[in-house]
Amino acid sequence: MVSESTIAVVEDDEDIRINVCRYLAHSGFRAWAAESAEDFYVQLLREKVDLAVIDIGLPGEDGLSLVRRLAGQGIPTVLMTARAEVESRILGLDAGALQYFVKPVDMQELVAGIRSQLRNKRHHTSGGANALAPWRLDAIGRVLHAPNQQAVGLTTRELELLGCLMKTPGAVVSKQALVQAVGGREIEDDFHRIESALTRLRRKTLDDTGLTLPVRSVFGKGLVFVP
Repeated sequence: MVSESTIAVVEDDEDIRINVCRYLAHSGFRAWAAESAEDFYVQLLREKVDLAVIDIGLPGEDGLSLVRRLAGQGIPTVLMTARAEVESRILGLDAGALQYFVKPVDMQELVAGIRSQLRNKRHHTSGGANALAPWRLDAIGRVLHAPNQQAVGLTTRELELLGCLMKTPGAVVSKQALVQAVGGREIEDDFHRIESALTRLRRKTLDDTGLTLPVRSVFGKGLVFVP
């Protein structure tokens, strides 16, 4: 049922974050909260999400960037922000948000919008033929296959990096393990090279497939593949 879905609320204002989560729980949803995009990525390692409610003005990575990333992974989002200008609405919807709510938000309207988007999501993915395939690594062909059936050619280092990350999806792979996977020796220096290679791979994946590579950095720890 739609009401049993899990909603993530990404909002830096603690009072709003708590109140929205409480109302969602009262309305039959399972809700969890994050105060920033980085906090969201970390919690996503252990939590599921069917839809995310996101504020635009987040500290660090802003809400529009987060919306784009989640849209690339097929996760529906709605924006909840104090920015009422038409230009902001256009930017939010163009980024991939399905709805745009201006604060102060009427909670009943927010819940109705969430339920509507979840029904639409289930309608579009109910048929097996229409469901997105997972990310798939072809080590022999040195190709990464995206959920939309597009493909990305990989260098040797990119193949080694993804091979290490995709063995344990959802689990943080330490800097040391990643450096060893690509044949490095100096943890910090070689990890910086890995991060540079990952930046290029993210750009290439977006250019070739139109989707965001679901690899997240966990500060001070390493990287995680979050399909």
